[in-house]
Amino acid sequence: MKLPIEKILPIALCIVFPALNAITTRGIINITDVDSLILLRWVSVSAMLYLLWILLDYISKKAETYRFLKSIIAATALLIIIYNIFLLTPLFENKNLKWMFVVRYFIAIIPFLIIQYAFRANKKVAQLELEKQQIQTENYKVQLEALRTKADPHFLFNSLNTLRTMVRHRDPKSEQFILSLSDFYRQTLRYNESTLIKLIDEVKVLESYLFLMKNRNEQAVQISIQIAEELYEHQIPTLALQTVIENCFKHNMMTSKIPLYIEIKSADNYIEIKNNIQPRITNSSSSGYGLENLKKRYELLNIDNGVDIESTDKHFLIRLKLIL
Repeated sequence: MKLPIEKILPIALCIVFPALNAITTRGIINITDVDSLILLRWVSVSAMLYLLWILLDYISKKAETYRFLKSIIAATALLIIIYNIFLLTPLFENKNLKWMFVVRYFIAIIPFLIIQYAFRANKKVAQLELEKQQIQTENYKVQLEALRTKADPHFLFNSLNTLRTMVRHRDPKSEQFILSLSDFYRQTLRYNESTLIKLIDEVKVLESYLFLMKNRNEQAVQISIQIAEELYEHQIPTLALQTVIENCFKHNMMTSKIPLYIEIKSADNYIEIKNNIQPRITNSSSSGYGLENLKKRYELLNIDNGVDIESTDKHFLIRLKLIL
């Protein structure tokens, strides 16, 4: 198991600092003549510094105010204890060593506090980022649920009216219409909690939806789907394709004489949905969140340019970015 840097760095610093001290004090210690006494001093000083690190870390986590002052007071108290227990032993009988340790001890407080502050700040930033992502996820789920809830009653009402007409005329497609309607809602509920969905699953949901719409409008709508199979494992925001197709139906009139043509195809890492423009005579009331909602859903996933829109006098084109 990989140890976090918060565990490794303090130990490394407590080992390296005494070594640096030895290198800079050649007049007192001959670093070319390392014996057991010097090694024992090294280990002792490293242990003292590690105790200092632990104490400062504890104070920094517990103290709400005057953190620096409390750290200095606690470090001084620890130094007094260390001085009476360790520095009066034969290991540190040289007075110069004692005073040098005291000076370096207080110098070590500054980098220790800075590093610990950096660790705390990094953890706080990571925690804030995690909370932000959680809020975005919850927000996304709420918006997605609102989209589905608003679209369902209107769509279901029209579908049931179509089914009633088909049954009344003994239409042989009535059974398939019921199966498709059932399959559409089953898949919608299945993926309702999902933020993303595989393209192949999204297409299956769309096909059930399109079957229902084509039966409701007979020859008034012509749809072509051409998607490269190698893209089926890519992902897309749940119900994204349905949202775009609903937008086509919502803003365009369609009759058997003037059908609405919708082309769905893949292009690079995008899905393109293109339709001919046949504006309704009267403006349709807004339902669902539409394309603006779809853009926000991509933004919540931290994906730039997720929805690209092009419009001319004759055609309306939307590109949806696939997610690897």
